[in-house]
Amino acid sequence: MARPDRRVNLAVARAIPPFLLCVCVYACYIVTKPLCIDYLIRPLPKYSHGRRVGAGIAILVIFYILILVVIITYLRLLFNITRNPGFLPRAPAPTKEEQETEPSDRPPRRKRKHRRTRTAEKPDKTDVDIERGADGNADSGAIPLDIIGLESFYTKDVFVCQEDGRPLYCSTCSRYKPDRAHHCREVDRCVLKMDHFCPWVGGVVSETSFKFFIQFVFYTLIFCAFSLIICATFTAEIIQDAGGANVHLAIGIGLSSLFGLFSFGMTISSLQLAMWNLSTIENLNRRSAVWTLAIRVPDRMLARLNPESRWAPTFRTITYPLPPVPLSPEAARDYQPPEKQHVFAILQTLPGENPFDLGSRFKNLQQVLGYSIIDWFLPLRQSPCADRTTGDSFYELGPVVSRLKKEAGLDPPPESQPTTQNDTERKHKRRRSSHRRSQG
Repeated sequence: MARPDRRVNLAVARAIPPFLLCVCVYACYIVTKPLCIDYLIRPLPKYSHGRRVGAGIAILVIFYILILVVIITYLRLLFNITRNPGFLPRAPAPTKEEQETEPSDRPPRRKRKHRRTRTAEKPDKTDVDIERGADGNADSGAIPLDIIGLESFYTKDVFVCQEDGRPLYCSTCSRYKPDRAHHCREVDRCVLKMDHFCPWVGGVVSETSFKFFIQFVFYTLIFCAFSLIICATFTAEIIQDAGGANVHLAIGIGLSSLFGLFSFGMTISSLQLAMWNLSTIENLNRRSAVWTLAIRVPDRMLARLNPESRWAPTFRTITYPLPPVPLSPEAARDYQPPEKQHVFAILQTLPGENPFDLGSRFKNLQQVLGYSIIDWFLPLRQSPCADRTTGDSFYELGPVVSRLKKEAGLDPPPESQPTTQNDTERKHKRRRSSHRRSQG
């Protein structure tokens, strides 16, 4: 059964969009009838001044252009939130045969309470931590390792992991989570780069909708500022002219101020997060967060990881594919995967370092808003960070990861660095062009 607060949040999220539509209709009435028609274009007898048709038409044109832009960006945002919200699929429920063959001595999983964590990302834990693998309690019987879905991680060069080298796991959705994915309790699903659940826009703001959310609150700010200026200006003029204020214009001042302050705060905070390349959830503990990363060990270094080698690495490693069942330390050393081995170094950032910060606020903004001015101001294309055509990592990584590679000795040899840098630039150009073609 859904939690009461969750049901309330979902109900409010469904009710607010129609409410905002009614507010827009009423705003159109305020500016069109009491202000422009009854006061400027065809003044009522109680107003002692002549017609000002040019001023009335200019206000109407600017007002309807701005409100049209606000409505378009809002509809684009609602479309993405409802049709492309960035939800991750849940793991399929076990069949009846699988339930019957499941070991009877395996302890049942207990429901975990939702708690706000203070790290960049923490593994979801149950009574039996299925993430521990070979460290599980041998007295309770062998617990099979969950290896479903790992291939999408170890075929990349870098991914966020737990301390044992395996990806972060959601015990509610029963699946491994890609980088920066979080479980949203309102929709009870994991969401790619979830920013926050916003009832004002009808759902979860994530990597697929964060750009359109910024555009919506930005244009709402401009629209509210214009509405506030014209309502306040002509309300003061009407008070001097007729000795009393128009009630509709007074309400317009209140609505413009309320929504203007809200959109101003959201615009500033959203742009700040985009410049840091953070989500709202990640920003909660950005000064103390420590990210654990699995970084691929180059093939040229695999021979040096041999126990008989004199070279001793300064990092722990994990080898994929994982064995289907937990192994003892002796058996784990001798285990040879039937497929190609993928060896990853397990490295950690310093507290407060963000591996997704590209080192430039402008580059970070481009990851959200796009690579051209048109993308920044028109709600047409998806954010580049939502592009999944690259196979190196889930998201573009910055100088922090480069430093970790260099300190661990995972950088390519000096003679190959120029070629690698050129290849990286060409790869970024190809990715940008493919993103434009796919969204164009």
